[in-house]
Amino acid sequence: MTLPVRALSPGWARGTVHRSDDPLRWDSGRPGPEVLVLPALWWPPFPSLPSHVIAAALLGVPAVRPSPGPIPVVAGVDPDLLREGETVEVNGSKGTLAIAGVREVEVVTAFLERGDGRILLLERSSKVGSFRGRWAGVSGFLEAPTPLEQAYREVEEETGLARDRLELRASGDPVLARHEDTVYVVHPFRFGVGSVDVRLDWEHVRCEWVDPSEVRRRSTVPKLDLAWESVARAPAPKG
Repeated sequence: MTLPVRALSPGWARGTVHRSDDPLRWDSGRPGPEVLVLPALWWPPFPSLPSHVIAAALLGVPAVRPSPGPIPVVAGVDPDLLREGETVEVNGSKGTLAIAGVREVEVVTAFLERGDGRILLLERSSKVGSFRGRWAGVSGFLEAPTPLEQAYREVEEETGLARDRLELRASGDPVLARHEDTVYVVHPFRFGVGSVDVRLDWEHVRCEWVDPSEVRRRSTVPKLDLAWESVARAPAPKG
């Protein structure tokens, strides 16, 4: 999978990830070549980098753009997407970060919101292929021509509510969520509903209408809280 990131220093390099958790010790002890992953606040390096570090990926973006250095450097990397020791390719000229052996899967998540502001959470059944027993919004793999069309389909299949009973209130920016060797690109939507009488299919065992703050307190599918935040702050659709 290739991620768009911010280019800071040009060049291309391939190496294994070392995530440093000590601002004064950046050496993993493993033979190189390595791509150093560390907070943007710790960059530029002082006094120098280990000789086998051939690129850097910064978590966040430096407050002041540093001068280009001798190795490729990118910034704006999501810390949840990288694992220690895996192979990545850093392109500091184009502003990309490729993770070897990781696939990209697009999905949709729809939040149904009733009049009092509570949203619908569904507990995934033991029959689904992943995240059994966790709470989620209405979700599914992207198979339709557009994410919005897929969201309408999933809502009808999983709750029995047809699209003419839904009011699209927001479509949020995609959220990236990694699980093992898969990065899910989550397209989130928020729908207002007048009816709270839902009919569950085999994918879920129960549902609850909850205050949105409850999302952070439950065992959910990865980054469900960020998916909700994405649609909670998104503007209403035009027209």
